[in-house]
Amino acid sequence: MNALRYSKEDFGYLVVFPDGKIDLYTPKAAPYLGTAKSPEELEPFRLKEFSAARDFHLRSPLIVWFEVTRKCNLTCTHCYIDAGKPRKNELSFAEIVTILHDLRALGTHSVVFAGGEPYARKDFPDILQIAAELGFVIAVVTNGSYLTPALLERFPREQARMTLSVDGIDAHHAIRGGRSTFPLMAEKLSLAMTQGVPCSISTVISRANIHELETLLNWCIERDIVFRTVTFNPLGRGLKNLDTHMLRKEDAAASASLFMMQKRFEGEKDKEIGACVSKFFNYAMSLMYMTKREHCSRSIAYIAADGEVFPCVSSAATGTFAAGNVRERPFSKLWSESFQEMRSILWEHFGVCNTCPYSGKEYFCANRCPVMSLILNGELTGCGASEFEKEDLRLRTDRLRSEMGNVY
Repeated sequence: MNALRYSKEDFGYLVVFPDGKIDLYTPKAAPYLGTAKSPEELEPFRLKEFSAARDFHLRSPLIVWFEVTRKCNLTCTHCYIDAGKPRKNELSFAEIVTILHDLRALGTHSVVFAGGEPYARKDFPDILQIAAELGFVIAVVTNGSYLTPALLERFPREQARMTLSVDGIDAHHAIRGGRSTFPLMAEKLSLAMTQGVPCSISTVISRANIHELETLLNWCIERDIVFRTVTFNPLGRGLKNLDTHMLRKEDAAASASLFMMQKRFEGEKDKEIGACVSKFFNYAMSLMYMTKREHCSRSIAYIAADGEVFPCVSSAATGTFAAGNVRERPFSKLWSESFQEMRSILWEHFGVCNTCPYSGKEYFCANRCPVMSLILNGELTGCGASEFEKEDLRLRTDRLRSEMGNVY
């Protein structure tokens, strides 16, 4: 896509350039948005100062996670949503199409199709095709087990990227409930890439696999496969398997080493990849830092398979901060009028951070999270970081500063 993506906001415009760079501009940029193709052309209108209202949120989300079913053929031991059986009264094909049109009219930039396992729905290829026709930037998160040449043939290569969940080499089999193997995932990746499907690997870093993730990353580097990670959080089925997955402070050195390898590789790959969900997510994190407000409910949201809407993945996993149901009110209405409870919580309410060494400007701690605080402390505005995450933040920041001369 060579044209700009942009959305009208209270401050002016949020603009997404063809290479995936995102920035904010004043209302005076409006006459140039139809023709500009680079940041240089809009530089005179770039927003120099930004003051966020207490209930700040974008008029349209950067990303909506869309859980099209909770049904899954695997029983992964860290699954945040405890997938397996479908939810009661899951959304129909027609309802999902209506929601996608509403998201498009609202100006939503990207959609992540997740589950459960999206391809457990036989109509998912049709859902995916409609989303592509509507112009979203799309990611599909899949365990890969349903993929066939026929399904891959229907994958919209220009608009979407397939993210296969791979949790290590030997560790993958155990984490995936004994129903998937690394060789099987390698086979599915090879099949998809042979058919020209843009692919990434997504890994949940946990105590069960951290010892072999550098090997997995090197495997990806050798094959030029994008490698993304998220850190294990005690959600869903993961709560029942904390001894297996919960990372410890002594794991932080290995995590920081993996992060630096990944950072360098991503830096090279991102030059080749245009607008994609990971770049939208990174900018959502930047907005969090700029506004000193949690990004959930302000730039991202989550739609569950039964139509319930939440601020984020963690909220959906715990059932907290529910905003309503799209069967009763369109998502666009929920986005503009709901989420008051989450949006009322600001960084300044986390008093525990005032004495924390990681709350200063030299660090970017993203753990002022009401949901994780609730899990860890039983209250909304306590520390949302584990001891592992604090040490990991320290080591990552120190290495970024010493080896790359910057922090994020």
